[in-house]
Amino acid sequence: MKTLMISLILLLNFAHAEDAHKNHKSMQMSKESHKHKEHKHGKSNEAFNNVLKKYEELHSAFFENKIEAINKLAKDLIVEIDKIEDEKIAKTLTYTKKKLKEISEKDNIEIKRDAMDTVSQGLLVVLEKHAPNKSYSRYYCPMLKKYWIQNITKSEEVVNPYAGDYMPHCGVKK
Repeated sequence: MKTLMISLILLLNFAHAEDAHKNHKSMQMSKESHKHKEHKHGKSNEAFNNVLKKYEELHSAFFENKIEAINKLAKDLIVEIDKIEDEKIAKTLTYTKKKLKEISEKDNIEIKRDAMDTVSQGLLVVLEKHAPNKSYSRYYCPMLKKYWIQNITKSEEVVNPYAGDYMPHCGVKK
């Protein structure tokens, strides 16, 4: 009787282990097939990463006070934003596009800088909530109370786009 009980317990444990193994295998297959599917979110990240690259160029133009380049790059950035297919991200960046248009059309550098702060904050919302990218970080200038984004894989040295001529390295990574 004892042998029969032990045999029964072992058989039940074996059956349970076999069932668990099947479930594990199906979860693994599900995980693999999930990896290979193309997601709208993945496409959005790719499109947004292109926006960030164009933003980097605009950031540099502001840092160097290159007005003609600022005007052109603001227009180019609008074109990159328009390529984003994710409706939520595109809607989030509607006001950002308006401010980029303002940057491209206004002559006054201070108006351009104020608009750039708004552009940066709009892009930061997407970067931090919808399309994360660990290569980029939020920076802040406490003197001017303005934000921007920097690619930290290229340099973590503060490059202030709002005060490049008189406080080029004023700011902190947030």
